[in-house]
Amino acid sequence: MNKRGIIKLSIAVIGTAAIAAALLLNGTGGGEAKTAGTGASCAENDDKAPLKIAALAGSPADNVQQVAQNGKLRLLYDSSKGLVHLEDMATGAKWYSFPQNRTGISDSQSATVQNPMVIRYTQGAKPTQTFPGKEAGTATPVLIDGGVKVDYALTSIGLHFTMEYRLADDGLDVKVPYDSIREAPGCRLVSLEPVPYFEAGNAVENGYVFVPDGSGAIIRFKEKHLEYFDRYYQSVYGGDYAFNTKTKETVLKNAKEDIFPSPRETIAMPVFGIHRGAQGFAAIVTQGDHDAKIIASPSGYQNVNLYRSSVEFTYRNDDIIFIGDSGEIPMYQGGMIAGDRAVRYVPLQGENSGYVGMAQAYRNYLTGERGVKPVASNGPSLQLQLIGGVVRDEIIGSTYMAMTTFEQAKEILESLSAKGVDSIELTLEGWSDGGAFGRQPQHFPVAGKLGGTTGLEELAKYAESKGIRLYLDANYVKPYANSGAFKESKDVIRNLNREPMLVREPNLATLQQQKGMKHYLLKPLTALAKLNGELDRYAGLSISGLRLDHMGDMLYSDQNVSAPFSRKQTMESWTSALDSVRRQVGAAAVGYGFAYTIGHIDRIDDAPLDSSHFIFEDETVPFYQAVVHGLIPYSGAASNVRDDGRSEFLRMIEYGAMPKYRLSYANSSELKRTPLDDLVSSDYRDWIGPAADEYRRAAEALKQVAGQPIVAHERIDKELYRTRYAGGTDIYVNYGSAAKTADQVRIEPGSFAVRKGGNAK
Repeated sequence: MNKRGIIKLSIAVIGTAAIAAALLLNGTGGGEAKTAGTGASCAENDDKAPLKIAALAGSPADNVQQVAQNGKLRLLYDSSKGLVHLEDMATGAKWYSFPQNRTGISDSQSATVQNPMVIRYTQGAKPTQTFPGKEAGTATPVLIDGGVKVDYALTSIGLHFTMEYRLADDGLDVKVPYDSIREAPGCRLVSLEPVPYFEAGNAVENGYVFVPDGSGAIIRFKEKHLEYFDRYYQSVYGGDYAFNTKTKETVLKNAKEDIFPSPRETIAMPVFGIHRGAQGFAAIVTQGDHDAKIIASPSGYQNVNLYRSSVEFTYRNDDIIFIGDSGEIPMYQGGMIAGDRAVRYVPLQGENSGYVGMAQAYRNYLTGERGVKPVASNGPSLQLQLIGGVVRDEIIGSTYMAMTTFEQAKEILESLSAKGVDSIELTLEGWSDGGAFGRQPQHFPVAGKLGGTTGLEELAKYAESKGIRLYLDANYVKPYANSGAFKESKDVIRNLNREPMLVREPNLATLQQQKGMKHYLLKPLTALAKLNGELDRYAGLSISGLRLDHMGDMLYSDQNVSAPFSRKQTMESWTSALDSVRRQVGAAAVGYGFAYTIGHIDRIDDAPLDSSHFIFEDETVPFYQAVVHGLIPYSGAASNVRDDGRSEFLRMIEYGAMPKYRLSYANSSELKRTPLDDLVSSDYRDWIGPAADEYRRAAEALKQVAGQPIVAHERIDKELYRTRYAGGTDIYVNYGSAAKTADQVRIEPGSFAVRKGGNAK
């Protein structure tokens, strides 16, 4: 992003009197600050007439005409509405950018649901929402290569932008070029939501909305349902930690009283879709995913009886600050977040129109256009994470706790091998001097109390001799505030108030910040420099790779006025770091696995295996897994910290995830008063047997489908699920308390069965 300023709104309330505000701008060109009073007109002229939609040159005003075709699809433009639709040239199926079944939609809502764009802009106060049909101005279509563009000049709000509709090989690209946007001095663009009612479904139809909530979730069309006062409205890749309001529910003057959101999953993949009748679509955010939200509105939300889904592109973020006794002061970014924004709509039909078909469309995009190659895998490995050292607080001072020395790690590996575990990937946490957190982002020297460099090298040689891949855990993103290995004044990101962003973890009982450890977020370029400074030392240890904490589950910007850094730039920094590790060390792993890391990593830890279970969500689905299975090996949460061991084991099998355990040689009671005191059961002696048994059972199913994509997934009944893989293997999972039969296969209660070529095991 170019140099950005700040839009600052200052509000003072005296008795019942007035509200005064000022919008402070320090534009991207670095000019002098400007002011604009709240409520100042954005209009370019006095025209109050409705939007004038011009016809394509040489065409009637009410004409629907083909503007492009590629042999499979044709794109048609409706001059009367300024909207488009797709048509399959072989089947005649159509996909409209506005709802066809408008049963229950009032005349006053008709214009709303037949609009090409939802616009949010600010004049210094809360954003105003509108759409082109409500404004004065013009919409001028022009034919372009592969489609049509519409130039909007909304003179009543001083906003100009272009929407491009262009055929791709497999669908429709909808794009807003960044250089087409022009805004009036008194109004600032906040967000654009293109084609918000694309293929929107009516409650009387059969279908569902897919949202990428964690592993994925669906919202089924229903005529009768609860009254919904909210919708799905979540940031792709999570909220931006440079803005308090993007990661907290409530921001108050006393930060200790801030309210965090309840535990929920994050959007890891920028995809949404709708399945309706015998067809559907997958929408893939191809540009601007770093600053976007996915929206899904159930029928009845704001009295609109339609199920819809869309993407909202953010151009300016906002936050709240407190100065003295002034109360809340809303603030907006001064300059727009740069970059083109684009979303691709891939039409789907028949059996491929559900959430697995949507996943296959995204997988094809990743492998075809982004060049993602599958990571070689011989089958599931037991993911073993061992805690090395950690510092424990004492009444006076602190004590270094050696939870697992390198020699003890070897002993644990030998115990697992003796119980028949023949494939292991080992990840060491807290291996450096200072233990877990310690002096991060500085990771060397190796902890002498664990065995030092020599002990680690010997462990690496032993692992290699046994075919065990050894990873070291490293954190260059979110260091402990008191580590002493970085400078707060120059190495950490800042918020709109120019203060260093301090990050605390929430107390899950109160949803307020918990006492104890606090963290800063490093500037991405600082994180890269710290990593690059240690890569040669990693390479000299003969390890298999690194797991880079937070690069796969945290994306943020830096609002430092003198050196701003966008989320897109952070994304590029993280992928650059992962590529460097693969080149110089061997392999790279991340947690959760945001989509931008795919193609740059060899393993995903803590992959999402659940959704957030919002009230309007009806079912959790393995969309994420249908995208990555056979591309990248992945595991879920550690088995020794499960809430419901039986159900979560079955979910692991159903979703094709590798088993994982997070253990230590010393008893977990030694972790009290340490940053890892939430790991309540880690003693390897308690878990060696269960780990070996779980690995054996998982391998029974998952070795047969190694490297194969998921091609179908079905909920046969409330407690029975079937996952089908490309090689023809079906895995049935029974969550119930009674045996069940499907496809002549008997599945015992609380268990699973595998069928390949008609034989069940």
